[in-house]
Amino acid sequence: MASVHKFTSKRDGKPYYKVKWRTPDGKHRTKGGFDTRKQADTYASEVEYSQRRGTTFDHRAGEVTFRLAANEWLESRHDLKPRTRAGYAYQIADGSEIDRTFGGYPLNAITRPMVSEWVVGLSRRGKQPSTVRHAFFVVRMVLGQAVADGRLSANPCDHVRLPSERSATAGTPGVVDDPDQFLTATQVSALVEATPWPFNVMVHLAAWSGLRAAELAGLQVGDVELPARSLNPNAPRKPGTLRVERTVMVVGGVLSYDTPKTRGSRRRVPLPSATVDVLRDYLAVHPRTDEPGAPLFPASTLVAAKPTGKRATDAEGRRTVPKAADVLAALSADEAAERLSLDWSTPLRHPSFYKAVYRPAVLRAIRLGTALPPALKFHSLRHTYVSLCVAAGIPPLEIARFAGHAKVTTTLSVYAHLFEDDHSDAMDALGSMGAARGENVVPIRRAEVS
Repeated sequence: MASVHKFTSKRDGKPYYKVKWRTPDGKHRTKGGFDTRKQADTYASEVEYSQRRGTTFDHRAGEVTFRLAANEWLESRHDLKPRTRAGYAYQIADGSEIDRTFGGYPLNAITRPMVSEWVVGLSRRGKQPSTVRHAFFVVRMVLGQAVADGRLSANPCDHVRLPSERSATAGTPGVVDDPDQFLTATQVSALVEATPWPFNVMVHLAAWSGLRAAELAGLQVGDVELPARSLNPNAPRKPGTLRVERTVMVVGGVLSYDTPKTRGSRRRVPLPSATVDVLRDYLAVHPRTDEPGAPLFPASTLVAAKPTGKRATDAEGRRTVPKAADVLAALSADEAAERLSLDWSTPLRHPSFYKAVYRPAVLRAIRLGTALPPALKFHSLRHTYVSLCVAAGIPPLEIARFAGHAKVTTTLSVYAHLFEDDHSDAMDALGSMGAARGENVVPIRRAEVS
């Protein structure tokens, strides 16, 4: 039980009150500085309430700094994947945005208005809503652990309003409805032709299988299952299959394999016949095609161009330093392939591929006359795959399974506008139920009472 004791200040002779209690481990605790008996009684009631709930009440527990609590929280998270752990470590590192704002504050000094003002400030400084939300969620998890550990009675992040994607761009938050995110089959073909070998195969595969970038990089030769060639040209062709078993991640500059994003991400994806032909031709020239564990797509490095002895100048004759993507885009796909040094023993590094291969390929396709969004992201090929599946009439449940979504509701919500329909078939079926009855239908009437 907590007790309240009255004391007299030796400095000015005024009374003050202290609350004393004992924790379950037998330690004595004291909290003083109360000017009135009512304040002390209120605090004593909080102590007794916590003890009845079986939680240890220690006002000094909340004096731990956020920086220390954040590092303890991360150390306790044994459930995290290496990439996720690295991301959280970056968020709470010394000098980070979170650390500069909360690091030196005791946990019990952080308030809801303080967190809310920080969120608003990030938005006003031009941070993307997704960036703000990710940072906020880390702070919330750290403070949530403090609540679970008895250092705080409530989470200051509760009831803090967050910015939505709607505040930055038009459309519904979480829905991919930007037309620039979806390519036609013709645009895909043009992009594939503008990409140097062997990565033109990967671009084709991205658009016609919907795999994420890390999943494509994690593919091995043994993950490709192609049907045997049929001797009968008129026989129906069986689809090939891709097994998605792993991803590739880069943490701290070290490349390694990792498990797929979610449980639903480990899957088998059927392939259309054209993609089967592309992969069959590709594996025929793959230098390690007989090794099931070999990377399907190699790592690559950009070979420096031979100096021409001429200075790059702009239209007015001033010296310029052209961007690497623009220089590579001016080459043909075959010339760009000659600038690549391939390492077939190492999985593809997506950041290197994106800068040296994909971005120049997009610009090259535009230069050759294909209408593509200049800022086309590689992930847009995954969006394109879903749109092509919808156009082909594939049911949403199957699309969700092919794309590796955990739930079909994810597919239906993210790509809601793709499933819009005039509902003609549904209304025809419903209307047919009220159509004129045939002669073999006998209406049911109530028996007449004589």
